[in-house]
Amino acid sequence: MNPRAEAERLGYKIVYVPHEVIKDYNACYRVIYDGKLIYPPAADKLGIPLNEIWISERFREYERYILFHELQEIKHRAEGLSVEEAHKKALKDEIELFSGDPIWERLKREINIVSEDDLRSLHGIGRILAWRIMISRPYESMEELLKVPGIGKKRFEVLKRKLFCMGDTLKKEDVAKTNEK
Repeated sequence: MNPRAEAERLGYKIVYVPHEVIKDYNACYRVIYDGKLIYPPAADKLGIPLNEIWISERFREYERYILFHELQEIKHRAEGLSVEEAHKKALKDEIELFSGDPIWERLKREINIVSEDDLRSLHGIGRILAWRIMISRPYESMEELLKVPGIGKKRFEVLKRKLFCMGDTLKKEDVAKTNEK
């Protein structure tokens, strides 16, 4: 499946927006699907126009995976599932299609995207700590995890080895560009 082609076939416009605008969600939509208006509450907050899917510019290289997820979520919402149920089902769809894909596997390790189950699979991270990490999103750097109650230096080192933050990656790229000049 080519998610961009599918979105365009459905008449949706894909819009990359500054990360600051959508950092709490990474991607969001307001669309007509199967004759139904489908959108999560965040679309009202963001002011997303009809038939647009917004994606954070930070996740441009992961478009295929982000769009696939959003399209699956839209489909599941049209079937009558709640926002949360549709999101969970779209995550399962992703696993079925992309499991083993190294680029998708990397995306799933980004601190603002990593699932509760994946967090809980890490040594020293239980249900409560995973929840604390998730409700403290978004993160601009991995170091911000040190502000989460229950994360000290030891747990932080485990998280830093297993996960990454797109904000840190972008900062390193900015430094590299500055050094090239």
